[in-house]
Amino acid sequence: MLRVLRNKKTTKKIWIGLAIIIIPAFALWGFGGAFRSKEETGGVGKIFGRNISTLEFKESVSAVRTFAIMRFGDKLPEIEKYLNLEAQAWQRLVLLHEAKVRKINVSDEEVIDAIQSAPYFQDRNGFSNRAYNEALRYIFRLQPRIFEEIMRENLILSKLYEQITKDVKINDEQIRQDYLKANQELNIHYIASLSSDFTAKIKPTDKEIADFFSINKAMFKEPPAKDQPPRIPELAEIKDRVKDALIKENSKKMADDKIKECAEKLKTNNFKQAAKATGLKTGQTVFFKSSGQIETLGNMEIFWNAARKLKDKEVSSILANEKGYFIIQLGSIKPIDENKFAETKQEFGQNLLFEKKNKVFAEFVEASMKKSQ
Repeated sequence: MLRVLRNKKTTKKIWIGLAIIIIPAFALWGFGGAFRSKEETGGVGKIFGRNISTLEFKESVSAVRTFAIMRFGDKLPEIEKYLNLEAQAWQRLVLLHEAKVRKINVSDEEVIDAIQSAPYFQDRNGFSNRAYNEALRYIFRLQPRIFEEIMRENLILSKLYEQITKDVKINDEQIRQDYLKANQELNIHYIASLSSDFTAKIKPTDKEIADFFSINKAMFKEPPAKDQPPRIPELAEIKDRVKDALIKENSKKMADDKIKECAEKLKTNNFKQAAKATGLKTGQTVFFKSSGQIETLGNMEIFWNAARKLKDKEVSSILANEKGYFIIQLGSIKPIDENKFAETKQEFGQNLLFEKKNKVFAEFVEASMKKSQ
């Protein structure tokens, strides 16, 4: 137990490092969905074949809530309903097990440094024992020994994160390409075969609706009511839903067939001629980024990615999204501001590396949760 904190200059680097490492995992655990729930386990359960006592589980819940206070401060009451602290508690136990297997330890010295550099415990002269004791009493509502062990575990998890992500690297070309994706604008010429354009032409008969329902009954299965199994309604109950689903499927197929016909025409005709010959819409977009949205075309990332690979006058392969099917040509690309890129490259690269590490760690968390069951 850490009875006395040493009187030394605060080491903010340790606290900042801890926050950077733990916060992404916390956000992932809180909003990414639970792999387990209290309802599934009765409040206690097993990880890696080991029984988890009610007390151990409650201590883990307390630990994740303590970190939530550190992370969100007085905003926590506003968002706590969106956090699944019990799911986080299970994940914390699993990851601490993984850390133990890897023999990851944290010394008293490291715990002291992390606590002394925590913003909660500072006054204008640095670390304050009074601020520390008052925060534990009135904010965290924890005994010092318990809080210090929570901090030890947080540091262990930060070391686990570092170990799992230590081989994640990025180079200058990756930074540039991701910067372009985030900032470069271009426009396109397009041929659109939209599913909605064919909807009005489809008038299914009663027999066609019945046949479609017979083949696709599982599509209309309703979630189970309390103490009741899932059920599939009778056709008479949901005939309009079945009709709409059939029209949607047929209109999508018609749009697909029409864009394929256009693609064949493009082998011997230019862009506008092929579209006219097949009765499809053409257009030119405004300049957009990969994260853009255009109402007629939907999310623009798929178009941005395809257009960047096209040469002048070259047509794309058939592209598809929730709106329908498309063939595009690159219009023009706006050059980025190279001076701005040079100024922001380092920060942008750090953020990109951070994202890639988080993705690797998220995959590790998911695999560990599955393995623990």
